Amino acid sequence: MNNNNFDYIHEHPEVYFTQQAKDGGYVCPICGNGSGKSGTGVNLIKGQTYRYKCFKCGTSGDVINFYATEHNISNRDAILQVFEMYGLDFVAKKFYKSSIPKNTPSKEEIIQSQLEKELIANDIILATEHLHETDYFAKRGISYKVAEKYNCGFIEKWIHPKKRGDSQILPSPRVIIPTSPESYVARAIDDNKIPKMKAGSSEIFNIEVLRNSKQSVVVVEGEFDALSIIEAGNDAIALGSTTNVDKFLKWLKENNIPPPQPLVLNLDADDAGQKATDKLATELRKMKIKFYELNLILINCKDQNESLIKFREKFLQAVANIPLKVKQLQQESRYKFTDFAKIDTWEKNIRMGRKAISTGWQFLDQVLDGGLYEGLYVIPGTPGTGKTAFALQMAFQIAQQQKDVLYISMEMSEEEIYERHISRISYQLFWSDEQNQHKAKTVHSIIQEGETVPQAREIFKKVAPYLRTECSVGTLDADDIRKIVEIYEYELNTLPVVFIDYLQILKAHDSHMTDKQAVDYNVLRLKQLSRDFKIPVVILSSMNRMSYSDIISMAALKESGAIEYTADVCIGLQLANMEQIKIGTSTGKAEKTVRQMKGKTEREMEIVILKNRNGKISDELQFKYYAMFHNFTDVLKNHNSNSKTSNFLDISNAKMC
Repeated sequence: MNNNNFDYIHEHPEVYFTQQAKDGGYVCPICGNGSGKSGTGVNLIKGQTYRYKCFKCGTSGDVINFYATEHNISNRDAILQVFEMYGLDFVAKKFYKSSIPKNTPSKEEIIQSQLEKELIANDIILATEHLHETDYFAKRGISYKVAEKYNCGFIEKWIHPKKRGDSQILPSPRVIIPTSPESYVARAIDDNKIPKMKAGSSEIFNIEVLRNSKQSVVVVEGEFDALSIIEAGNDAIALGSTTNVDKFLKWLKENNIPPPQPLVLNLDADDAGQKATDKLATELRKMKIKFYELNLILINCKDQNESLIKFREKFLQAVANIPLKVKQLQQESRYKFTDFAKIDTWEKNIRMGRKAISTGWQFLDQVLDGGLYEGLYVIPGTPGTGKTAFALQMAFQIAQQQKDVLYISMEMSEEEIYERHISRISYQLFWSDEQNQHKAKTVHSIIQEGETVPQAREIFKKVAPYLRTECSVGTLDADDIRKIVEIYEYELNTLPVVFIDYLQILKAHDSHMTDKQAVDYNVLRLKQLSRDFKIPVVILSSMNRMSYSDIISMAALKESGAIEYTADVCIGLQLANMEQIKIGTSTGKAEKTVRQMKGKTEREMEIVILKNRNGKISDELQFKYYAMFHNFTDVLKNHNSNSKTSNFLDISNAKMC
């Protein structure tokens, strides 16, 4: 037991003060005050939490002080006896300023210890001879046959072995329940006496049954609870106290005897019992010992023995059903652990359908089988191909559909992102109108003029309730992003499409990681995020320098190992006609051509599907990228349509909240 031993005693005075006074409080064990028609009995001293006083005889103090006065012994001796009464182990060094060193026992101490063991062994023999002189076991629902089997007995005039020879200690009638050949529990049959005292060390009742039992042995707290289960036909052991959990676990480890059948844990339902059960469960799992928690305590009963006394037939049936219940629990484990448990969820998801989220570009949706689904989407591209513009526009177009979006930027501030949105919206509003074309503003003109575009601002305000932008330079890793998603779900009771701009500058989870290890870790954790929350996670990725003037490919992704194998979809951005630029052209000339193409305000672009776990790959979609306004427009090339381009943002008919 830990330092809370004294606290436990103070919190449970009823173990010692067993009789309630008629006018409140307890009957004084010294003078009997409170047992008659009048008398205040023993009551708490005002302002104290565990000190009492009898105003008739004047005795005051805590439980230990009262016990010492009642038995005319020192407080030191009273502490030891009260600890035994409460079933607690006393460790001297826990309660004194200086630790008591463990010295080698003296000859006299060895002799005294041996004499005590002999007395205890003789008590057990004597008690068995007088078992039939008491009907206490029968009153507790235990037959003589069971009591005899476990060497239980009765001593009419019992005194604790340590106190024999002390004329001031009065004997009392006790039933004896052995817990080992050299220890037992002495249970009072008189309710006015200390209910339970231990002789010898605190041992576990019937623990040896674990060596050969073919049943699921039930682990309980009290000895009479174990006897009750045995009476009903099933093996059981009693810890004696929740403090014996460690002793039980130690026995299992030292003997290395895995029970042939799973254990059944059924400790008391109070806090101490629940904590002990939790500890047992944790350690038994580590030891690979199978167990199940099964409640045998019937309704309106405090323990198994009371269940046997009040509802004998029902309790006997409950115990008889233990093998069936254990088998059912084993089967439930199979159902829970295997795919069986997931069938209903899968069927429900199938019936509900997996609805795609439109990217806002018609023909990109088509090659993605409708749009974005749960999974990890990677968008790689070289500098100047508009990765961020593409992702910001897609995020905005998703938010326009009243779908939540979380955009995490590792490079730009929130104001910069807002300015890009306004610039793009202003372009879509006014660029096709020659008379109002001047109203379309670049980010630079917004900054220089010190104002945005009112019409664009109003459109953004209608979409903004579905957008959340988080900006952080090198301070977030994938686990931090997961926490943000969890907060998002808690606050809004919904889950967003997540955009991360971009992968290679996410923080390493561990400062000792290499760049590749950091990317691999974050990719795997982001994939797990998409699976756990069933959301699309879109991450932008840079490419290695050697591929800047080459045709885009999976191999060109920077630190591409985990990306290549983990991504569900990879959507590459590149300048159009890269194959013609590359073929028959020197590296230097190709690089110059690429630079010139990137210098254009209106750039011809290709979206290349490099990987699509659930669809086609190698599709190339034609786009125009207006870099000044950060806007992408898909070109309806090689498709049956009378129109040349399509913009998701139809301002006149856009669905706004």
